[in-house]
Amino acid sequence: MSTDSQYWAYDNIVPSFRLDGRLAILTGGSGGLAAVVARALLAKGADVALVDMNLERTQQAAKDVLIWGEEQMKGKNESPIGQVSAWACNIGDAESVELTFKAINEHHAKIADLLVNSAGYAENFPAEEYPAANAEAIMKVNGLGAFYVSQSFARALIANNKPGSIILIGSMSGTIVNDPQPQCMYNMSKAGVIHLCRSLAVEWAKYNIRVNTLSPGYILTPLTRNVISGHADMKAEWESKIPMKRMAEPKEFVGSILYLASDSASSYTTGHNLVVDGGYECW
Repeated sequence: MSTDSQYWAYDNIVPSFRLDGRLAILTGGSGGLAAVVARALLAKGADVALVDMNLERTQQAAKDVLIWGEEQMKGKNESPIGQVSAWACNIGDAESVELTFKAINEHHAKIADLLVNSAGYAENFPAEEYPAANAEAIMKVNGLGAFYVSQSFARALIANNKPGSIILIGSMSGTIVNDPQPQCMYNMSKAGVIHLCRSLAVEWAKYNIRVNTLSPGYILTPLTRNVISGHADMKAEWESKIPMKRMAEPKEFVGSILYLASDSASSYTTGHNLVVDGGYECW
């Protein structure tokens, strides 16, 4: 082992989770998980570009993040407050993604080097009754959308010889089959995202672009709360299959995202599917 003093320097041994000077693109930017993640990225020093379908809702989300930063990032939590921008984009449309990502880089006057793709949705139909139009739509957003945003993000990095980190939000549904809800196309799309991650990680390792998947279990986002509202039996059935006997709060995924985002903490982690599900997959 090296005895060089630089090797044993504190900053070389202890990972930093600061993101100063970095630009993060966060898709699904007006959603429940993104609301927490955006605040964490801002707190760690990053500029944040929120991307979602509805511009008005995304602009409000950006304002809320900045207000939070001004209130929370002072005193013992003192930190420079970066820029937060809002963008409307359908990630299932390759041309829209390319134009939006170029505009983000120009607006912030830097190349985005962190992508968190949390855009996506689920719907329930028995497999034998699944409408073809719905099946195609969910695959276009959840599957092709994950590829389009990764592709546009990576193109700018490769052209500028710059490293970066891509975090695709998958799901435990990409490796198990949820019960009791029938959601075969969602499961298929998330399984595709997990393998897309591995494929991109292999292809882009030579460019020092790391690609990983974070696969959550059940999360108590506002959308999920609405789904289970009035369906206590559904919530009870889900939680009965989780060893920890509860659903996750969105904040419980921040640590995993910051780990995968950090160039020092996860510098040798790529192509990995990090499952955070309260132990659901163990049974």
